[in-house]
Amino acid sequence: MHAPAGGRNAPSAGAVATGPEDPLVRSRILLLSLAIAGAVPLRAQSRPAGVSGIRPLVFGVVFPGVPLAVSRTDAANSGQFDLTGNKNAQVQLTFTLPNSMTGPAGATMALTFGGSDAGYSSSQAVGSQVAFDPRTPFLATLNKNGRGSVFVGGSVNPPPTQRAGSYTGTITLSIVYFP
Repeated sequence: MHAPAGGRNAPSAGAVATGPEDPLVRSRILLLSLAIAGAVPLRAQSRPAGVSGIRPLVFGVVFPGVPLAVSRTDAANSGQFDLTGNKNAQVQLTFTLPNSMTGPAGATMALTFGGSDAGYSSSQAVGSQVAFDPRTPFLATLNKNGRGSVFVGGSVNPPPTQRAGSYTGTITLSIVYFP
């Protein structure tokens, strides 16, 4: 299996992909299935909260019996979400994370997230992050321009008998906005 190289059949921002270029066989985890909690437009101070999926979390080639981890600091493969709102506003970030992905004929592949698999950057740079545990809520402060980025990595651990094919799952990022 290999990761998509981009172009028309590449996954949209917010998707995780593993598998061949053929879009019918390519695996993906939808990373951006947003449930924005408490993000009703708060225009009193000018700007509502916003979240955009920028880059998908990509596992690329996954072999049976060979664990694979993608770091939150991996500029090519980590998932990235950009946040917008009022300058210096606080946002609470909460992920809902799957334990596995589902594949052909109901097969599953374990998916795990560790204590530093997410990161927040007020400068929006993958190399300048504060690590946090995506399994627990995290309070972040948007920068002086009302922006910030969230990066996420994760791990798969397919057993030697893992069935080949496309696997999918959903990660939900919820934000609570404190303007």
